[in-house]
Amino acid sequence: MKTGLDHIIVGQGIAGSALALELHQRGKRILMIDQHSANRASKISAGIFNPITGKVMGLTYKAADLFPFLHGFYGNAERKFRSKFFHPMPLYRPFVSTEEFRQWKAKQDHPFIKEVSQNPWHPDLIRNGFGGLLLEGSGYLDVEKWMSAVRDMLIAEESYLDEKFIEGDLEVGESIVYRGRRAANIIFADGIHAKSGRWFNWLPLKALKGEVLTIGMQNTFDRLISRGVYMVPGREQHTFTVGSTYEHEPFEEDISERARVDLETRLQTILSASYTVLHQDWGIRPTVTDRRPLLGAHPDNRNVIIFNGMGTKGVSLAPYFAKCLADWMDDQGDLPAEVNIYRFKSLYSR
Repeated sequence: MKTGLDHIIVGQGIAGSALALELHQRGKRILMIDQHSANRASKISAGIFNPITGKVMGLTYKAADLFPFLHGFYGNAERKFRSKFFHPMPLYRPFVSTEEFRQWKAKQDHPFIKEVSQNPWHPDLIRNGFGGLLLEGSGYLDVEKWMSAVRDMLIAEESYLDEKFIEGDLEVGESIVYRGRRAANIIFADGIHAKSGRWFNWLPLKALKGEVLTIGMQNTFDRLISRGVYMVPGREQHTFTVGSTYEHEPFEEDISERARVDLETRLQTILSASYTVLHQDWGIRPTVTDRRPLLGAHPDNRNVIIFNGMGTKGVSLAPYFAKCLADWMDDQGDLPAEVNIYRFKSLYSR
């Protein structure tokens, strides 16, 4: 095991994985601490990224910066690991009326719009009698395969501890010491666990439960499908991940019949082909009240840092903001004000 570390990272979810790779590429000595079997949020992530989102179908936050960056980041990672886990793929959104078609036709010069069509696409499979919108710049990340590639790299370099982080064993002074391992700083990328920790429990981090289905069907698509529910190709042929539900606390930490019925009801509004439900799973996402990530140092300890709050968009947010955080730690730039945790400093009380 390495000593004299630059960074200890707690949590190898989507965010922690992106940060670990960013720091590794800068030649930093890191130690990742994560109990792999307990990582629930990233396990169920469909890994979808989409530049146009929300009920009003507006540009997602910082789309012009995030999407070119993530394509380069994951593409380079594939070449580094010699593994396929990044899947750029157009996204198809069926229209529900002629009026919706006309509205999108009027703004078809949008940079992420590939096609606005009134002609149904595979009506034997998809309910899209009014046509649909085809977006580019979207796709999905095989999250489990991506995280496994990062984890294998860290294990090979003796930079990974597969165990639960024990806060009581952390010593914070001019440097960080954890169970005899000394580092310049510690970065908490531990998702919703930050709510129960000592350092960042004052931040407005909220738990958002999501449930997904895995379905099997005879057909395959050359695009993602999204309208009230998304369909993303699974790892096994002829399987798809269908999601997701959004449930705030209090909630039961298990799958629910209510969520299954909800997902199937929504799925049947866009899918006309037959399918079989193969599996159902759940996870908890770390979200923030203002829907922006949480980056920065504890008000009293600059070497205790957070990298969190990616919510449902971790795949698209994590690479770009991992670079922002790494630049800041290297004194190469300031953190963007809208993600710096100092925006919530008034909530902190010693």
